Amino acid sequence: MTFRILPQTARQLVLWLTLANLGLPSFAQSLSEPDESNIQVQGDEQSAAAPMLQYVAPRNVEMLLGLRLTSGDGSMQNTIATTVFPTEWPEQKVEIVEVSVPPYFKHSLRDLPGGNQQLVLFAQLVPPQTTLEATIRVRVEKMHTVGPTDTAGLTVPKRIPRDLALYTKDSPYIQVTGEVKAVVKEIDKTAFATEWERIEAFYDWVRDNIRYERGDLKSVRDALRDGTGDCEEMTSTFVALCRAARIPARCVWIPNHCYPEFYMEDEQKNGYWFPCQAAGTRNFGSMPEYLPILQKGDRFVVPEKREAQRYIADYLSSKKVNGKQSPQV
Repeated sequence: MTFRILPQTARQLVLWLTLANLGLPSFAQSLSEPDESNIQVQGDEQSAAAPMLQYVAPRNVEMLLGLRLTSGDGSMQNTIATTVFPTEWPEQKVEIVEVSVPPYFKHSLRDLPGGNQQLVLFAQLVPPQTTLEATIRVRVEKMHTVGPTDTAGLTVPKRIPRDLALYTKDSPYIQVTGEVKAVVKEIDKTAFATEWERIEAFYDWVRDNIRYERGDLKSVRDALRDGTGDCEEMTSTFVALCRAARIPARCVWIPNHCYPEFYMEDEQKNGYWFPCQAAGTRNFGSMPEYLPILQKGDRFVVPEKREAQRYIADYLSSKKVNGKQSPQV
């Protein structure tokens, strides 16, 4: 018998994160309360030539990542489990605080494109009627992102760097269709003073034309036709508009939410990723958010799945499960 938990949808992944504080179901990623005593502002003593992006007011949060597994009345053979592992970004630092992995399991971190990682757990044999917990506790220092005050010199690169090509192509649920190109063409009838203003017009179009409504995940094409969607569809639509205009853009995933980023360069050809809040309070170029970043991107290829994935979902599989009782996760 083969035992397998298929990767969840993004909304199911959100459910795991929400329930984590009630216990440790499956891959629990539980969030402790932020340490408010650690709040301080960085960059107060900057010179007149302020950096393009500032990361301020750091706050700590701890996450517990791992697996609780109870085998049935038979053993489990060649069990592999994977989940997203938070990594460092300009606005986020990550420190491993504690590793608690029993001898049955081997653990490793798998590097994925775009600076993302997966936690991989493997057990050659899990004895019958055995409960195992394998966890890693991490401390995440998250900062608010403060955007630029002068955007006149920011431009989209004429030649997209090779490492950014991924963010100009189609990805699951984000396709540059004729409908998307038509929206870009209509917006471009306006003469914009700067390229920043043009991208901001894409952003405002999404917020004006996609009404926030919770529901099942759908493609950008369906969101445009329905005129509705939640944070995923609104984020995806903005990303699609940018990609239709040859502007690198990607999804950013945090617990219970996602938002987009777009890429521009300054006059010295230094590149920056600028965040914006597609659904919720209007923020364009800045991000006052303390929830930890789980992953950035929207097209991931992992060995466990044949097709590219929209996000790095939880996965658990055993090659063989003996006995009549099913394992509990």
